[in-house]
Amino acid sequence: MRRLHPQSPPVSRLTEIPAGLLETVTWSERKADLYAVDQYFREAVWTFADITERMLGIALCMLKSEATAGRRLRPALRILREAGFHPVDAVRFRHDRMTIREVWRYQFNIASRERIEAMDVILPSTETVALVLRDEQWRPGAVPAAVRLNALKGPADPAQRKPEHLRHQLGVVSGLFNFTHISDEPADVLRELAVICDEPRRELVRRRILDDHDARPDALGVFQELEDRHPEHDFDLEASWRRLAAPDGPLAAEGGRRPGLREMLDLTHRTCLDDPHRWDLLTVVTHLLTAMNVEGVTPTVPNVTREWQSRRLDGVAS
Repeated sequence: MRRLHPQSPPVSRLTEIPAGLLETVTWSERKADLYAVDQYFREAVWTFADITERMLGIALCMLKSEATAGRRLRPALRILREAGFHPVDAVRFRHDRMTIREVWRYQFNIASRERIEAMDVILPSTETVALVLRDEQWRPGAVPAAVRLNALKGPADPAQRKPEHLRHQLGVVSGLFNFTHISDEPADVLRELAVICDEPRRELVRRRILDDHDARPDALGVFQELEDRHPEHDFDLEASWRRLAAPDGPLAAEGGRRPGLREMLDLTHRTCLDDPHRWDLLTVVTHLLTAMNVEGVTPTVPNVTREWQSRRLDGVAS
């Protein structure tokens, strides 16, 4: 079992969360220190601490707004089930400025200003569906479900993706139109559930995990409601430009001029969520966005998928 670095003050002096629990849900000492005093993580511990072992077999996959517009909801559920992930709950919510910053709190230090602004206009466009997934392949001592699913997601670089990767199978359009957000490891599953769920909703998640609830009908019902409300979009860049420049489009007065990223972001901010041109605007914004990250800056917490895969838990091969 990994031990937190002895030079640091014991985490228990800063919080009531036991160091042993933190060691169970993350390999990152840096993350353990930060999450020990993170209020969302604390609230998640209040709900799930006594079933921590069970939570190691749970993953979280958020199907974002573009998954609805691009009709990737059902394909994503099918791919996840084929990979051995069974939905026990489906939490629907709409992102806002606060949830976006809290879900990505420990990664946004590397994000460019334009990337954050783009996420602010993309993510609230429809509701997000967070699938709480039981890994049918998980056994005590194995790599946690969240880590296995995160590895199956595939790399951000399209050239490195393989046919079995979720991103490859869903046909990711761009860096921001990638349809899913997947929690990195168990600590993130816990924390992100607390970001999107208040205490009563977390208690329902807990009961459904313990009951091994079959949430597939629930998820399909939500998918249908979202698709009935939001038209399908093709994410075709040139077609989007043409529709925006049409006589009834927001760029009709531009005389064929194609504005830059700053102007398009401003225009999108002024466009209501149900405007028929919204996804054309978002498609153009994602393609104009080139600087996703701030050069030379590293995330607040590391990605530890390789550490989980290469080490052992309690002497049992992962």
